[in-house]
Amino acid sequence: MQWAEKYEQLLPKFKAQNKTALAKMISLLEDNYLQTWEIISRLHSDIQPKNSYVIGITGSPGVGKSSFISRLVSFYSNKGQNIGIILIDPSSPFSGGAFLGDRVRMFDLTNSSNVYIRSIASRGAMGGVCNSIYDIIDVMKAFGFDTIIIETVGTGQSEIDIFYACDNTLLILSPDSGDEIQIYKAGIMEIADCYIVNKIDLPNSKRFLMYLENYLDSQNKDDKKVFSVSSTENKGFEKVYQWLESSRKYFQIHNSKENLRKKSRVKNYLFHLIENFLEGYSLENQDVDSLKKDVIAFICEEEGNNGTQN
Repeated sequence: MQWAEKYEQLLPKFKAQNKTALAKMISLLEDNYLQTWEIISRLHSDIQPKNSYVIGITGSPGVGKSSFISRLVSFYSNKGQNIGIILIDPSSPFSGGAFLGDRVRMFDLTNSSNVYIRSIASRGAMGGVCNSIYDIIDVMKAFGFDTIIIETVGTGQSEIDIFYACDNTLLILSPDSGDEIQIYKAGIMEIADCYIVNKIDLPNSKRFLMYLENYLDSQNKDDKKVFSVSSTENKGFEKVYQWLESSRKYFQIHNSKENLRKKSRVKNYLFHLIENFLEGYSLENQDVDSLKKDVIAFICEEEGNNGTQN
């Protein structure tokens, strides 16, 4: 069955807020990456997307991103909002598969009727998200979620693509994971709109907070918010929720990252296109120059075909 036929079959249930249809619509995108823009264009013509608030959650492995999201989502869920959560998990560089463990850690949320959780493999993308993240967000907005939360893979300093994809980016830090060193590095510290110090119940948390506040003072970043929370003791989340909601309208009206998103989206699309081409490419008796020319010819042919179809 071709993608267009599958799309038409899914659309009525998708419009009726059927979560199985949502899952299949996301899979349709991932399985037909060359037709992604055509699928999104058709979806936008059939359904007016909601101006959803998109929140990114990033940080090093072990800082408690998943437990933080579980607590935060409880506030949104209790307010009657529909929440969509996208969890990006690292994939094996050899098999392409992924252990989708975050969904297991959020088991309690799976029983909430107004919460949807989808795990996505990063499939080799290096920015902390997957190459199809913009398309998946578009599908989630068309489904009508009030708030969409995206958790990155948790690989460290290179996870900066989350900044472009989301309205607001929260960096989770922990006193017990060596994040004092992270504070003094460039990259991920600069993209955060807000810093969350998790595990504030640990003995060395006050010293860690002092490090962080001194760093922000030295960088003249007084506008950056800092919150301390304990996911274990469920403390501090009310203030985070209130700040996020006070920022919602600003990001939805100004859409200040729109131009940056356009560039990042095209970059991701071309990267994915080239990656798929190289997976099936035989390098036997080929030098680098020939490979480069073949890649360029492939892109020109594909985009020429898409242009003809459109």
